Amino acid sequence: MIKNTLIALVAAASMAGVAAPAMADTAFGDGTPEMREFIADSILVRLQQQGVAATDVEEWGDLVRAFVTNPDGTQSMQLFTPGLLQPVTY
Repeated sequence: MIKNTLIALVAAASMAGVAAPAMADTAFGDGTPEMREFIADSILVRLQQQGVAATDVEEWGDLVRAFVTNPDGTQSMQLFTPGLLQPVTY
């Protein structure tokens, strides 16, 4: 219940143009496990709002790794920069 409420609050704040939580040296910050989970949930919502069919996110070094459902139903992993969530290409 609390998790769903937090996701709804993050989504509403994002739509209103409020800045997302600041990122520290790592993609999800150095806070408590609860804060890191909150940041992960907010990143997931932001990716979904950007049109990315992400189902889960995790910290991957200094980047965000998202598990994405492709149009054909398969799943892939995509990397994004923290903060702006720009796709990373190599």
